[in-house]
Amino acid sequence: MKNYPIRRLVIFLAAGIFFADKYQIQLTFWGWGILLLLLVFLGWLVRNHSFGMRFVFGLGVSVFMFILGIVVTEQKWKEVEAKWEIQKRTYTAVVLDSPIKKRKTIQCRTKVGNKQILLYLLKDSLSTSIKVGERLMFYAQIKPPANLNDSVEFDYAQYLFHEGICGVAYVSSPYWRKTNDDHLGVSIKEKALLVREKILGKFKTLGISRENLPVFSALTLGYKGDLSQDIKQSYSVAGISHVLALSGMHIGIIWLLLDCLLKPITLIRRLHWLHWFVITAFLWLFAFIVGLEPSVIRAVFMCMLVGLGKLLGIRVLSMNILAVAAFFMLLYNPFYLFDVGFQLSFVAVASIFLFYSMVLDWIVVRNRLGRWLWGIMVLSFVAQLGTAPLVMYYFSNFSIYFLFTNIISSVLVPLIIYGAILLGLLFPFEVLSHYIVKVINVGVYSLNEVAMWVSTLPGATISFSKLIPLEIMLFYALLFIMLAYGKKRERKWILRGLFVCMCMLMLHLWIVLEI
Repeated sequence: MKNYPIRRLVIFLAAGIFFADKYQIQLTFWGWGILLLLLVFLGWLVRNHSFGMRFVFGLGVSVFMFILGIVVTEQKWKEVEAKWEIQKRTYTAVVLDSPIKKRKTIQCRTKVGNKQILLYLLKDSLSTSIKVGERLMFYAQIKPPANLNDSVEFDYAQYLFHEGICGVAYVSSPYWRKTNDDHLGVSIKEKALLVREKILGKFKTLGISRENLPVFSALTLGYKGDLSQDIKQSYSVAGISHVLALSGMHIGIIWLLLDCLLKPITLIRRLHWLHWFVITAFLWLFAFIVGLEPSVIRAVFMCMLVGLGKLLGIRVLSMNILAVAAFFMLLYNPFYLFDVGFQLSFVAVASIFLFYSMVLDWIVVRNRLGRWLWGIMVLSFVAQLGTAPLVMYYFSNFSIYFLFTNIISSVLVPLIIYGAILLGLLFPFEVLSHYIVKVINVGVYSLNEVAMWVSTLPGATISFSKLIPLEIMLFYALLFIMLAYGKKRERKWILRGLFVCMCMLMLHLWIVLEI
C-alpha cells in the first residue's frame, strides 16, 4: 500500500458504494455533515503536523472515503429512482442510444423528462429507422423493471437500475410516432452517438461486406447492435470476446500509430508538449467518435496521465494511474462498480501492470520476432489470469485456446483498425479505398473464421458450476500470494498458497455436499 497510496482511497470508496447498495444504507443530510466534520478534523491534523497521530489520520481518510462512497451512491439513487403512474398516458421521450434490433421488437434507450427508460416498439419499417436524438411521442404504461422468468441467478431489475434505467414500456404500432422537433438540445453523449451513426452509415456505402460489417463496426466504433448471437458465442468460446468491446487495447493500437507518426516532434525539446497535446487531443476525439464509452474514457485518461507524468519528469506508478482513473469514474457514477465490463477492464489492466514484467522474464528471447510473439503471449496470459476468477463467476466458463486466438487477433485487429483509419482519410480516392476495403474484408473474415473454427474444437471451453463470492476472493488471494512469491521468493508464501488452496478445496467440497 505504501507504493500505491491512491489505491487505498479507491478501495474504501468502492467499499462504501458496495455496502450502501447492498444494504440500502441511507444517511440523508447526515452524510454531508459527517464528511464536513471529518474534513475539518483531517485538516486540523495536517495543520498541526501530528506525525504521532498518522495512524489516526490514515483511519480518518479511510472512513472519509467510505462515507463518501455511501453519499455518492445515495445521490445516484435519487437520480435513478422514479414513481410511474398506474394508468396509461402520453409521454415524450428522447432516444439516447442506437436502437437494438430484437427478434420482434426494437429496443430504444430513451429519456422521459430526466429519467431513463427502455422503450420496446414492434419491429416495422418505421421503428427500424429511429436514430439517436429523435423525439418520440407514445401512449403506454411505464412499469418499473422486473426480473425475467423469476430468475434467482441474475437480478435483471437490479442490473437495469445500475444502468440508470428506472422504467420499461411496450408500445404497439398505432400508439407512437416521431415528433418534428428532433435533434434539438441533445447532450454531448448523444451528439457523439449521432456522429458514430453517420460514420456507420458511411461504412455501409464503402463496400464492406454485410457479413463482416457487424464485427468491423464493433472493432472500430464500438457498435455491437448488429452482432449476431452466434458471432458473440464464437468469440466468447475462442477467448477473444474482449476485442469486440472497445478498451485499452484499441486505444493502445491508436496511440502507437500516433506516437510513430509524431516521433519527429520529440527531437525538438521544446515541442515535447506539442507531441503530448496532439496525441491526447486525437485520443479524446476518438473517444467522442465512439460514443464516450466508459472503457475508452478510462483508457484515454490513463494515457493522458502517463504522458503528462513523463513530461513533468515525475516517476508515475502505473497502478496509481489506474487508481486515479477508477476514483474519478466512481465519483462520477458509483454504479460503474457493478458493471461487468468495468470490473473486467480494470482487473485486466491491473493484472498486466503487476504480473507482465515478472512473467516476461521467465524466458529470455533474443530473436526480435520471437520476442514479439512471447510478449503477446505473456500479455494475453496475465490479462486472462487476472480476469479468470471474474469470468468464471459471471459466465461459468473459461476458454482453453485463448493464447492461440489472442496471438492471431493481435495481428489482425491492428490491421483492421489501421485500415479503418486509412479508409477514413482516403475515402475520396476511389481506387485506393477499393483496395483498403479488400484488406479490411480479408482481415475481418479471417478473424471470424478463426473464432468460429476454434469454438468448434473439442474442449474449447471449460464449464463451471455457479461460484460464490468467497471462492472468488480466495482465487484473488492466491494470485496475490503468487505475485508476492514471484517478487520475494520466500518460503512462507508457498505455505500461505498451500493454505489458501486447502481452503478453496474444502469450501468447494462443502458446496458440493450441501447441494
